[in-house]
Amino acid sequence: MPHATTAATAAETDRQVRRLYHLAYRIHRIANLLANPQATGDGVAYATTRIPRALSAARRLLTLPGVAEHDETPYALSFLTAAERQLNAPPTTLLRIAAAARTAAAHADAADDDLRVVVFRDIEERCRYLVNTAMPEPALGRRGLTTRDRAASDTLQQWAAQWGLTQPADTPNPTASAPPRTEPVPTVPAELSRQATDRAAARARCAAGIRCTEPDCLTYGALKVTFLPSAWLCTTCIPAVNKRLAANGYAPDAVQPDPAGTPKSARYFVTLYNAIGKGSRSVQCSSPQRAQFIAETERPFNNTGYTICVSAPPRN
Repeated sequence: MPHATTAATAAETDRQVRRLYHLAYRIHRIANLLANPQATGDGVAYATTRIPRALSAARRLLTLPGVAEHDETPYALSFLTAAERQLNAPPTTLLRIAAAARTAAAHADAADDDLRVVVFRDIEERCRYLVNTAMPEPALGRRGLTTRDRAASDTLQQWAAQWGLTQPADTPNPTASAPPRTEPVPTVPAELSRQATDRAAARARCAAGIRCTEPDCLTYGALKVTFLPSAWLCTTCIPAVNKRLAANGYAPDAVQPDPAGTPKSARYFVTLYNAIGKGSRSVQCSSPQRAQFIAETERPFNNTGYTICVSAPPRN
């Protein structure tokens, strides 16, 4: 009987150690989300919520008889220690700010607040750059954040706090918070002010509608035409395009304003593509003004080209 009791106790200890190991292994993989400079707000919130819970569960397991003394326990604890270190590392704070800045920029964009859009996007970009820099890569000669980088990180966090982007670490989901309060705007660098002014000017230009796709034409409010599926032409350019096509053997009136027009509830798809390489991104808009504004202000590539297509709403 004593032998059977000892065997049962050992088996129970092994089972609890296996639970500890599986818990540590899962949390180690979740902690890797915080090492990704492009982590989304949901990913950051998920990791920063699960890791503390896992650490609490691990502490409870370590109080069980024989678990702390087991030979496999130190290996499992190494995963948990690494996850806790990642949770409390400066890059995690920067990722929280980056996620909050992305959400705040979306709110500001919906409110046509160009200055806040520019500032929040700048904060997000700088945060993600520092997170990427913090990842040591000996092969590239990178050893993590330097003293200068840490000073830049501290300054950036202070800047983000002035704009209401910092949240306590125990906030359930800081990225889902309400948009920042509309208090007096902090002083911004001249470059960001210039970008906000340019963005506001683009918004004003695009109020007339989609720009004519003829390279030398700057007219906004162009019409969807027949024959050329991706073209938007103003009334002045339609005869010129027909004349050019007629010289190549096409009918003299091949291009005409689309008789169906564009329904008021039509969807506009802006395709932003890399003009000198691979890659593209599509954005759906509900108005021609928004579509043209996205086409002129979003630059996901160094050399971004765009096309705007329209699709009628689906029938019920």
